[in-house]
Amino acid sequence: MTVSTAREVESHKELERIEVRSLIHLAGETISQFWPMQTFIHHNPLHGLEHLNIHQAIAQAEKFLGGRGYLPNEEYRNLYRQGRILDEAITDAVMPFSENRYVTIGTRNISHIEVLRTILIHGSGTIPHEISDAVFDSLRRDSQVEDFFTRLQSGGILKDADLSLRQQTDQARHDVVNQYTLAAWCDRTFETSLQQQINDELIKWCAGFLDQGHAPWSMPMREKTFYGSWKALAQKEGTGFLLSIPDWKLKLQQLPDRPEDAVLACLQDLDLPQSLWSNVFTLHLAQLPGWTGFLKWRADQVDHEWQKAFPVDLVQYMAVRLFYERELVSMVCHQQLEIPGTYSAITSSLERFPFGFGLYKAFRTGNLAQKMLPALDEGMFTVTPLPLQTLDGWGREADGTWGTIQRERTAKGHALMLHHLARSLGIALTDLTACPPEILETLLGWTTNFPESKHGPLWLQAFEMSYMKRFVNNLAPNLALVREWDSKQEKPEFSRPPAQAMFCIDVRSEGFRRHLEEVGGNETFGFAGFFGVPICFQGFGSEQETDQCPVLLKPKHRVREIPRAYQGKAAEQYLQRQNLAKTGHALLHDLKENVITPYVMVEAIGWFFGFRLFGQTIAPAWYRTFTSWVKEWFAIPIGTTLTVDKLSHEEAEEMVAAEHRATIHRLLIERYGRMGLAVSHDQVDRLRKQALYQAGSDSEDEETLSRLLGWNAAVHEQFLAELRQNHGIHQRAVSRRMHRITQVGFTPKEQAYFVETALRILGFTQGFSRLILICAHGSVSENNPYESALDCGACGGNEGYSNARAFVEMANKPYVRELLAQKGIHIPADTYFLPGQHNTTTDEVELFDLEDVPATHRKDLLRLERDLEEAGRRNSRERLSRLPDEQGMPSLNRSLRLAKRRSMDWSQVRPEWGLSRHTAFIVGRRLLTRGINLEGRTFLHSYDYLQDPTGKYLEIIMTAPLIVGNWINMEHYFSTVDPEVYGAGSKVYHNVVGRIGVMFGSQSDMRIGLPVQTVYDGPTPYHEPMRLMAIIEAPLERISAIIARHDLLQKLMGNQWVNLVALDPITMEFFMYHSSDDWRIIL
Repeated sequence: MTVSTAREVESHKELERIEVRSLIHLAGETISQFWPMQTFIHHNPLHGLEHLNIHQAIAQAEKFLGGRGYLPNEEYRNLYRQGRILDEAITDAVMPFSENRYVTIGTRNISHIEVLRTILIHGSGTIPHEISDAVFDSLRRDSQVEDFFTRLQSGGILKDADLSLRQQTDQARHDVVNQYTLAAWCDRTFETSLQQQINDELIKWCAGFLDQGHAPWSMPMREKTFYGSWKALAQKEGTGFLLSIPDWKLKLQQLPDRPEDAVLACLQDLDLPQSLWSNVFTLHLAQLPGWTGFLKWRADQVDHEWQKAFPVDLVQYMAVRLFYERELVSMVCHQQLEIPGTYSAITSSLERFPFGFGLYKAFRTGNLAQKMLPALDEGMFTVTPLPLQTLDGWGREADGTWGTIQRERTAKGHALMLHHLARSLGIALTDLTACPPEILETLLGWTTNFPESKHGPLWLQAFEMSYMKRFVNNLAPNLALVREWDSKQEKPEFSRPPAQAMFCIDVRSEGFRRHLEEVGGNETFGFAGFFGVPICFQGFGSEQETDQCPVLLKPKHRVREIPRAYQGKAAEQYLQRQNLAKTGHALLHDLKENVITPYVMVEAIGWFFGFRLFGQTIAPAWYRTFTSWVKEWFAIPIGTTLTVDKLSHEEAEEMVAAEHRATIHRLLIERYGRMGLAVSHDQVDRLRKQALYQAGSDSEDEETLSRLLGWNAAVHEQFLAELRQNHGIHQRAVSRRMHRITQVGFTPKEQAYFVETALRILGFTQGFSRLILICAHGSVSENNPYESALDCGACGGNEGYSNARAFVEMANKPYVRELLAQKGIHIPADTYFLPGQHNTTTDEVELFDLEDVPATHRKDLLRLERDLEEAGRRNSRERLSRLPDEQGMPSLNRSLRLAKRRSMDWSQVRPEWGLSRHTAFIVGRRLLTRGINLEGRTFLHSYDYLQDPTGKYLEIIMTAPLIVGNWINMEHYFSTVDPEVYGAGSKVYHNVVGRIGVMFGSQSDMRIGLPVQTVYDGPTPYHEPMRLMAIIEAPLERISAIIARHDLLQKLMGNQWVNLVALDPITMEFFMYHSSDDWRIIL
């Protein structure tokens, strides 16, 4: 082969690799990204399908994932019987499917829409074929039913369908890699377990490779990538032998080094047409959507420390999966059909023996009538290999009989449907029997063309519209107040409230805000819980950084928590004790996971864990009090502040230089002891510059170092080289360090910008009180892997106190207020901002940085603390009354104790309801909702359209907080309608895996979504699955213009993922969005 030919071949291979990567990436659309558990991010499980209409996306996801997209129809019927779904909403839902036709039965004229309504409410009466004979025979004892069935047959209503065993084979041939992977098709056909075997292998390898420090023995060779480490290690373990794969070690050795080439080789060996590759990839990724969803997320995090250390992506996953499918399918096809395990061989075999395979499938699915079995040798269906040629002969002979039986079953099923319809409509069966054939044919057509599989979207629409109409009617009293306020020519003078508070828009803040306003006449606002300040935060003593903002954003600013200036000694002691605690914890973990030491530990310190076990189980409140006292005694109290101010370039350079000098000084002392200590500051700095700028040393330097340390020129140069190579004292490292340092904090203009933007979004530009609380939120619970799901979604699944503290520190700075005054926002000198955090589990509010509160505001602070405590008691009582295991309405004082106990109880599967049962997202002035009990079901975002004539700030709300609200809503929606596929199932079976998620028992798919205890109350859904109803108080044309500028909003609104409602501020009428030029009034 010539060089040019070799290049052409390699170029062609590279194009094939690119195609494979792009097809696998495209196939991953059906799989939604899954974030690690420690920062649980609510997301839409069908996020990759948002370019489709929601109902189309549900259908596609059902094909690949097998998940249900709606509640069972009977659940909706229960809601209808309870009055939660209105008759008029059902009529509106079925109207587009109805024709302007009616039939006359007896003395009644029955319209098409009435039939559709009846079928929706009472069901279609469809009976499975397997039991239709028994049901029909039991009804046929009634002479009227017998007459009715005779009438249907004699009138030719029940037309014969063309039913043949060959159709079973045609369906099976279509299902191969269109509906099922080759392995799954073999399982369904031959009752094998190939898919489970493949899944078990992939779970094992994924769990080992993706582990983030949870496993006591980490998987070796992970630096070789997922595919590389699997290829190397799979040759050393015996799974290939256990799976009976012939020559498995040799086959593993012969696999290509690149995963794309391995995928291509397997596709070629399976003889899969290129037109089917994308579908094949999607089917494989959908087998374990939890693991592949996490892989998809990891592959996108190119800067993530675990991804950089141990790379993995979906292509590597696919290479491993296709290897196992190729080998196992080949074995089964040889055993069962004596053919190669390829797509072409399988489909050819089905085409050669259509009746034989159809007969075999009918037998396997129980679709052979009992009276057919005596004429067949049942043993022929279970022998290996399968005698398809013999079965094909039998099938040709039995085809007519089978078709006749199927037609009889179909006819009986149709008769039962019409019988059920008559009863549901209240029609006498005798009247229906007397109808002309064309009327019966019409009724049968209306019924069969409206199967129950189509009812889900209509029930959902009726449920949502029923709730929507009640909700907007509930706001009616306040609309009159808004209209009255807006009509006043002169607004009354503003009276400063005792305090003002900015809460997160979270639905759990709604009740707390309402009670805080009632208690002391305080004023509250709602804003996304990161308060418009996207930061990367590192707490004092923590090695981890967290992105404190919605995942849609990437923070450009770093903020660190540092000790206050007077805390130097305390900070050192704090870190020493923290390191001691970490060392003890690591030692205990290593001892527990060791093979030998657990036996000794039980005898030595088992009593200690017994104390903890009994304390947390029997008396959790007392145990928490005791451990808190121990921690307070052991811990060093320390005051901290945040690095909100940005360093100048000169200050940053000096910081880097100081770090370098400290490193050099430490190295000299470690190696030369007192002699190293004698090296002067100036000499250390010269060494730094020599390493950094690679400048040569002068004779004076060499003489000094030779005298102090005994250096010669070679040792001197070796030390400089070590500084560059091992300690990062070179220009590139300095540039990186400078970049990170200059990301810490904000310039004065940036601080003023973030404060101004937040205040203008809220419409909060005047009327400031003396004390303004910026209240973040978080939660505390025991033994709860899903704890971060209860934290702030706008803060990336973290607590939000750091954002609140950063915002407050900015807003209190005099130079920031000067800049704000230049922009027209005049904050009085006596206004003080205060950070706090609402614990949504206990309804306690912790206030931060109290040492900074001026003495002049102490009385204001005491009043606010009293109001917060009382509001917490009231809100706690309201929340507890909704929990199924709390009986009755507790007293105000007892409610806080009960809420605290729930947060401490490690057996509590439901410390709080979290965001369950939410329904709406309101963007508008507080006057719209003040005083109305929204039952903790509504996100409330403050906004004043009068102060936003260009729509700039509404655009920010619609493209960030509203998107997060949609993700939260979709997570809860799908976790409720199918808790096993889209949810995480029951917490009872959960085990944490790899510190990244949970799975059932010791081996399963990683569980995505929310646990059933979060959205269900026993067998009944507690969360009512509806699409988010977003109500925006703003001119319709302003909202339409914003949607038109953003593709994401066009997808969500145009494809009906969100029900968007506008409140026209002029007419005070509600309109529902259908398109930018189609807003329909809600009556």
